Amino acid sequence: MSTGVNQNVLKQVTMLPGMEYSDLKKLWDDCFNEPPQSKNKAFMVRKLAWRIQEIAYGGLPDETRQQIKSLQKKEKIKLRTRAASLPPIGTQLIREYESEEHRVMVLADGFEYRNCKYGSLSEIARKITGTRWSGPRFFGLKS
Repeated sequence: MSTGVNQNVLKQVTMLPGMEYSDLKKLWDDCFNEPPQSKNKAFMVRKLAWRIQEIAYGGLPDETRQQIKSLQKKEKIKLRTRAASLPPIGTQLIREYESEEHRVMVLADGFEYRNCKYGSLSEIARKITGTRWSGPRFFGLKS
């Protein structure tokens, strides 16, 4: 029984996290026609994993691409601008609180914490502590 998974693709993707930055950069240059948006290794691993699979299995269908473009053109959708004080996309913020390590990934349009997306660091800090906090202060981005 075939699972539809190309074993070569699976091997390439699973090797990415263990690769050195210099090797990831070489692979990036082979896969993309532009430099990476971030020098963050985790960001590069995720984008390269997507690209390897996209090359092997195909990208988004044209219909989906058209829907995305259509949504972007609607006036109702306003993209939030990122604060200049935020770290680059793909950066992982790590904070120890009450003997537990908390990891937050910086996304282009928010933050990811424990596989959930949040619009602000303050939301995440409140979830962790149960009280109101300045998210950037809680994660050490502001003093």
